[in-house]
Amino acid sequence: MNMIGTLTCMVAATAVLLGTSPVSAEQSDARSPLGDRAVLRAGQVVQGDYFAFGPQVEISGIVNGDLYAAGGEVIVDGVVNGDVIVAGAKVILSGTIAQDARVAGAHITVSGTIGRNATLAGVDVHVTETATVRENVIAGGGSVQLSGAIGRDARVGAWHATFSNEIERDLIVAAESVRLTSKASVGGRLRYWGEVAPSIDEEAVVRGPITRRPLPEGWSTERARQGLIGMRFLAAFVSFLSTLVLGLILLRVCPRFVGQVTAAMRERLAPSAGWGLAALVVTPLVALSFVVTMILLPAGVILLALYGVAVYLARIFAITYAGQWFFRLRDDSPSLARPFVAGLLVYSLLTLLPVIGGLLTFVTVMMGLGALLVAGTQRLAVTEDQDTMEGTP
Repeated sequence: MNMIGTLTCMVAATAVLLGTSPVSAEQSDARSPLGDRAVLRAGQVVQGDYFAFGPQVEISGIVNGDLYAAGGEVIVDGVVNGDVIVAGAKVILSGTIAQDARVAGAHITVSGTIGRNATLAGVDVHVTETATVRENVIAGGGSVQLSGAIGRDARVGAWHATFSNEIERDLIVAAESVRLTSKASVGGRLRYWGEVAPSIDEEAVVRGPITRRPLPEGWSTERARQGLIGMRFLAAFVSFLSTLVLGLILLRVCPRFVGQVTAAMRERLAPSAGWGLAALVVTPLVALSFVVTMILLPAGVILLALYGVAVYLARIFAITYAGQWFFRLRDDSPSLARPFVAGLLVYSLLTLLPVIGGLLTFVTVMMGLGALLVAGTQRLAVTEDQDTMEGTP
């Protein structure tokens, strides 16, 4: 019971630590409302850092500070006079960013101006012809296409990489296939890792030497792929067993609370998604800022630990909800073990699929974490109401 009590306390503490409600832009220049859309309209000016979270985020105004945004679709077509840190399923940067841009998402499109460096990680990454990155680009993804001007170096890791742009200095790339079109211009060296030589159009320009970096002895793309597949199956099996054991323990000890979380997911789906995405992005940043300051180091370490526990437990809530939906069971069903096990089996099989598995894991954690926060907030509100009623003569 000590372990179970500890887990329960961690869940509750995480809900308290992360459960502060964001306020509207009218109340503060620092945060946007969490709803169906979070919009900073053209003409609006924010002094200082700005936080925007929701299923849809649109930044068309001016931010005189750093921008932190997360959502299903994030569009930045305004002006940010600082850094941009964005996470979303679909991200479009078509505005002007004075400093660095760090973006993670499924589909990323950059068509604006970035004053310093761009770090881009996604399934599909596209820097269009109208884009300008004044310093360096680091990009990773399944497919990476660079068509905009880059002021310094470009470092790319991808399965397929295409370059149709001007790179002032070096191009360093590791990919299964590399193509330089007739519009490509590399002012320095071209260094690449791969079994197949890059496809370079005769009109493409590479002013420096072209160097193929040797692969480790005995290494091949096929062998690496087979090894990754084997490791992935082993990791999936271990994850299935650990989630099964922990989930059954949680359902045994806290069935009512699990039902409340799944009810929150069903009744408040959009807020759960928004809260979950916000917590996934903001919490590590806050915890790391605590760690960096050293003064708040213990608080940062504790917050990271609680965050890890909450993220792991979040899958259990989302998987249980999926099983309930499949079996058409209510949240007050006497046993949630059956829907949980069925949902876990389906989830474990789907996560083995390329691309889809990663996206499913992200969505599962996001929804479960968001529902946990919503349910935790509701429980806190009920407790406060009861205390108020008891204190009333």
